[in-house]
Amino acid sequence: MTGTTQLAEQLWEYVTYAPTGSRCSACRQGIKPLEPVRRGAIERASASPVVIYQHANECPSVSVAA
Repeated sequence: MTGTTQLAEQLWEYVTYAPTGSRCSACRQGIKPLEPVRRGAIERASASPVVIYQHANECPSVSVAA
């Protein structure tokens, strides 16, 4: 595997707090203020890396109204 595939260990840099308005890259839910998240970056060939955030523990469950 070359170039575009990143391992999970390489993707996540550290645990931090996301900026206001950020969404989890896994569940796409909004991240609350002062909620711990993992910070990572995805490399792009034609531009600078994109910073992504994901809930540090488990993503919250999605409640769906019936």
